[in-house]
Amino acid sequence: MTYREERSYKIEIAVSAEFAEDYAGEQDGYEWHERFERVVRPRLVRAVLEALASDPGWRITPVSRGISASDVLEVNVERIIGED
Repeated sequence: MTYREERSYKIEIAVSAEFAEDYAGEQDGYEWHERFERVVRPRLVRAVLEALASDPGWRITPVSRGISASDVLEVNVERIIGED
């Protein structure tokens, strides 16, 4: 029987935009959020995965647990004992 130890680590980013008082809502078609999704989010995902993969001896596996991939990035990071 194998023995497994686990820990969790969470990175949460809240994205928002503020507008002038005369803003009527949705005037920009949520362009601020679309830009975040198109430009910033891919960079964040890439940076996280590159950072995790930069140390040898770890297996990095993106996973999905039924939550939309547009809302969460879940990654299993497993230490490969004896492969360093």
